[in-house]
Amino acid sequence: MKMKKIIKIKKKNFKRKYRKIKKFHYFKFKNAKITKFIIISIIISFIGYFHLIYMKFHSLSDKIIESSEYENLNLIKNKSTDYDSMKLLGEINIIKHLFSEKIKNYKRRKNIIHITVSLNNNENYKYILMVSMYSVLSNCNKKTFVIYHILCSPDFNELSIEIFKSLLNKFSHNVEMIFYNMGNIFMNRRKSFHTQTTFYRLVTPLFIDSDRIIHLDGDTLTFKDLNEMYNLDFNDNYILGLYDYLSKGVDYLGIKSNIYINAGVILINLKKIREDNKTFELINLANKKIDLKSEDQTILNYILHPKIGRLNSKYCIFNFEDSSDIKVYIDKLRTKIPIEEVEEALKNPTIIHNVVCYPKPWDINTLYIKHVSSCAQRDDCSCKKYFDIWHNFANQTDYYEEISKFTGVKKL
Repeated sequence: MKMKKIIKIKKKNFKRKYRKIKKFHYFKFKNAKITKFIIISIIISFIGYFHLIYMKFHSLSDKIIESSEYENLNLIKNKSTDYDSMKLLGEINIIKHLFSEKIKNYKRRKNIIHITVSLNNNENYKYILMVSMYSVLSNCNKKTFVIYHILCSPDFNELSIEIFKSLLNKFSHNVEMIFYNMGNIFMNRRKSFHTQTTFYRLVTPLFIDSDRIIHLDGDTLTFKDLNEMYNLDFNDNYILGLYDYLSKGVDYLGIKSNIYINAGVILINLKKIREDNKTFELINLANKKIDLKSEDQTILNYILHPKIGRLNSKYCIFNFEDSSDIKVYIDKLRTKIPIEEVEEALKNPTIIHNVVCYPKPWDINTLYIKHVSSCAQRDDCSCKKYFDIWHNFANQTDYYEEISKFTGVKKL
């Protein structure tokens, strides 16, 4: 009897312990299920939230936003306490600020590049400039964002802005454009060989809120992303450019220099020019009624001497017609560069500056067509190549029909 009782008691104790263990494991299992459910719910919520943000961004149209306000202009104005600079900046106004609706809502811009170009009221030049800009944007990496500062003469026809909107439609993730009316600055230079627009690059440190900027003439074509060039080390220089030759350089202005750069493609150290107050030295010389060879180019070389650096030919090269052109170029330079560097740059260029082969690919000149045709018969002549390259870029724009009217070249 005693044994039976002991066995019963043990059985009861075992059952109690088993129930407790079962309860504990059930509770633990239930809690694990709840925890798992909560974690999955949080993950799904996050996925849903980010999906909504993604859909909201991508449901936006590529509508072009037009604005006549841009805070950076005022920001630079406020930094300057000089009366003359404030007076000068009073001449400059924003005409239009163009960007896509998507870009307005996309705050994380990486690899921003600021570029200046100048634009006058010449009916044909706007198309030439547009082709140059198209070549830059069509070769941008996906993460590169270009802010174009387009410096316009006071007689610029605002209706011409329409053609530049076509670039925004094609490259809405890569570009915004700010059009400036530069007013009556450099009016003394209106009757010179160059139009007053070529001098506009001299005042950019006063109102463009960036530490550096690339200036490109309209007769350039770009074949690579410009990030590498844009982020080059200045080595304490004010400006970097491609070596050029002028028979007397800036000697006649009283400076003996072995460095003379071309101003058509330059990387400008805006921050240092502002810090050293060089802008008004540039402006004052530009406004003097004296004969200057290559005008604004000579002004830059004179005022910014000796802190002028060289752009390697791989970043920019002239459109040399043949090997004899290259030899003449190097022979005339006071500071020599390796001929191999120039030849390699022509094979794999970043920017080609169309200043050597004349007439230029867009000139209305049947003689040019004949010249190109005769060049095609020569193995060492590159004019036909440059002609084809420019017109191929032009053909990719929305305005090649208009371009073909003034170039005399039928649609490709």
